Amino acid sequence: MANPFSGLFNKDLKDTFDNAINAMLESDALTLPCQLNFGVTKYETCDNCLYDPIGKKSSNYFLSGAPIPFRSGQQCPMCEGTGKKPVITTENIDLIVLWQYKDWIDIGVDIRSPEGMVQTISKIADLPKIKKAKSIIFDTDIQNYVKHEFIRSGEPTPAGLGRDSFIVTIWERVK
Repeated sequence: MANPFSGLFNKDLKDTFDNAINAMLESDALTLPCQLNFGVTKYETCDNCLYDPIGKKSSNYFLSGAPIPFRSGQQCPMCEGTGKKPVITTENIDLIVLWQYKDWIDIGVDIRSPEGMVQTISKIADLPKIKKAKSIIFDTDIQNYVKHEFIRSGEPTPAGLGRDSFIVTIWERVK
């Protein structure tokens, strides 16, 4: 007896599936604006005090017109005497965010307590950025009211209809 389902998952069906998920991932579709935080990636010279290049730290002298005044000889309140301030690198990204555990895509991960966890869907091209991120803030449109910051819980899982065109990531709340 011939298999009635042979040839069902052909190129046309896979293309239709990929096009449907890509349409949902458009910035004006089912996504939320999110911010990937990569942590401190570099340091800039403090713009509040005079930097001492020989000692490689703050000279603890206030720069005229700087934002936070302090007395000469005291520690600069902005850089705490280091002469440098950390620069936290971020990048904005649009993701499908699944808040409800019952809506999650089954990726074979056994999660006993999903409270405080969410799942996201994104394009496979976003995998390097998501793996490098130290944390993520979901729905940056409302971060003035509530800040949803999460860290990755496990590795992102490739997903798709036989092509692995997308990734599914589980995140755990930190704040």
